[in-house]
Amino acid sequence: MTYFFIGLLGVLVGAAIVMFTFNLRIRYDEQKEKYRREMEHKVKEIETLVLLNKKIIEILEKRIVMMDKYVSFDAFDDCYITVDDYIYLQSFAAQNSFYLPNYFIEEFFKKIATRKVVLSAEETVQVGGYTFKGGRVLMEQFSDKIKEMVYERKVQLKKETDKPFTYFSNPL
Repeated sequence: MTYFFIGLLGVLVGAAIVMFTFNLRIRYDEQKEKYRREMEHKVKEIETLVLLNKKIIEILEKRIVMMDKYVSFDAFDDCYITVDDYIYLQSFAAQNSFYLPNYFIEEFFKKIATRKVVLSAEETVQVGGYTFKGGRVLMEQFSDKIKEMVYERKVQLKKETDKPFTYFSNPL
């Protein structure tokens, strides 16, 4: 009878060890998956900011190509945005709102909307877009802010990837 209780105790202790290690392994896998998803999210956020910045720079560079359309505007800091580009910016911001800082994007659109030059319908059709008085400065500031955000996200990503990941650590 003593051997029976000792054997039963051994089985129970073994089962407890197996349950503990199994639970530890499941928790480790869940943390690892959560960590991987978090890193993917940060990378996607960086990629989205870079794409937005590329479009902003592309819009700013169009001034040189369409210089003849700027004849009626005196200031160099005016910004010309075609209807297609403006719609693209808004739809890009809406589609990627999960990865973009929404407050920052909304503030940009509010600021630039207040600088829109009111033209007649014929002039708007002739120019093919919108002109924003002093909008170039806003676009450049927007681009600079995006670059800062990308740098900050890269630093955060670097810090996160440098952290050790073990069974008993919580990396996030």
